[in-house]
Amino acid sequence: MSTDKRTITAYDKYAKEWGERKNKVDGSTIYHLYLEKPAMYGKLSNLKDKSVLCLGCGTGEENEFIYTLGAKRVVGVDISSGLIEIAKKAYPYLEFQVMDIEMLDFPGESFDFVYSSLTVHYLKDWVETLKRVYKVLKRDGTFLFSMTHPFFSATMLKDNEEQKSRVLGYKDIKNTNDCEVYGDYLNPSMREVTINKDLKVTNYHRPLSTIIKEITSSGFELLDVVEPKALAPSKEGFPKFWEIHQKIPEFIVFELRK
Repeated sequence: MSTDKRTITAYDKYAKEWGERKNKVDGSTIYHLYLEKPAMYGKLSNLKDKSVLCLGCGTGEENEFIYTLGAKRVVGVDISSGLIEIAKKAYPYLEFQVMDIEMLDFPGESFDFVYSSLTVHYLKDWVETLKRVYKVLKRDGTFLFSMTHPFFSATMLKDNEEQKSRVLGYKDIKNTNDCEVYGDYLNPSMREVTINKDLKVTNYHRPLSTIIKEITSSGFELLDVVEPKALAPSKEGFPKFWEIHQKIPEFIVFELRK
């Protein structure tokens, strides 16, 4: 298991509040409601009578949405027992299991579609998960997943009481051998992330070239890449969020085919 145990513990402790906050519109949920989820849901089509596996399903809302699109079977797995407990109570007619996605335990060619929202970046080494997803997918099956954009995860965060900045670049001190480099895009690394004041986790940065190489070496065909912008309805209530996410990518969506 390459997921940081601190992340698992954090989600277990925060499970109940996370489930209650998911559908609220506030500073911590607008990233889902107006940025990442619309991009992912926009890629969901032709799921009628399909079997779907959701990796990192959390409290199950996305499983429910996929079920309403006509999927005949929707299975959700998550490493957090706290989140799965809530999902089972909320959607008793769907299937949920506590499972490490690096150790997917389903027969080969069990699913037509695999879906994963903002989960794979928690894995230090995600290649084993890619291989197992490939195995459980049927031929011509689709793997749709989102993760933190490598440009965004490469930035250096500067945060104080007055302002918050994310910087990626350098300062070249002329006529000297000195320079200052802000952020690190080219080297894989672990980073600590504060989702809100009560939920702090760790995830992993890897450059886009590494992501693509590991995708293709696992046997997948890359169908599409989406770098979503914030939806227009967020502009009125969250103008800074909207302006930033018209120009700076925070998430990236990959659509793969077996």
